[in-house]
Amino acid sequence: MGVANGFAVGEPKRITIRTDRDVYEPAEDTELLVRSLRLHEGDRVLEIGTGTGVVAIHCARLGCRVTATDIQASAVDLARENAATNAVELELLHGDMFAPVKGVYDVVILNPPYLPTAPEDLTHSPLDGALDGGLDGTAVALRFVDGLPRHLARGGHAYMVVSSLQDLGRIRHAVHDRGFAARVVGTERFDLEAISVLEIRRPPKRTASGRVPHHRKAR
Repeated sequence: MGVANGFAVGEPKRITIRTDRDVYEPAEDTELLVRSLRLHEGDRVLEIGTGTGVVAIHCARLGCRVTATDIQASAVDLARENAATNAVELELLHGDMFAPVKGVYDVVILNPPYLPTAPEDLTHSPLDGALDGGLDGTAVALRFVDGLPRHLARGGHAYMVVSSLQDLGRIRHAVHDRGFAARVVGTERFDLEAISVLEIRRPPKRTASGRVPHHRKAR
């Protein structure tokens, strides 16, 4: 284990986290995701695959009610420890994707494994769960999109990290096929790929007059 002090999210107050070699360590894609989030105080937030818990902790610091899940029991324990270190409350659940979750949320977040991965690329370690995106990199992303209709509230937003190495057309088709809209809200470019955050929006219910209810200002 190691300690990453001063992870630069939620400035000016930094987040202190403990890391573990078997749990995905926050990196550039994590920071991009945090910068791209638009949150309201009191939002019901669900993070799938929380890892160290740093994104969930950031959301809780902004006054959101946060539930976070992870398929690795060790990650849930680590996120619980990091939440206590940063004096925030999280509801932490162990399970695969949406399996341990009930109800709907205003914001749903996922930083999925997005690397195209052939069977011979697997490490056969717990980190495969954080890195293995299937042959075209979309396996976990498509499962996430498939679960959104049951768990994203009307007028809600989902945020998902995507990569130029994936079949992005397949992801966008799945989003639109479920009646959602999507747009890129943040991008960072590297030598071999570009990483972006896709915001997936569920259209709000209209009132009897056809108007869309007013929303609070995002933080």
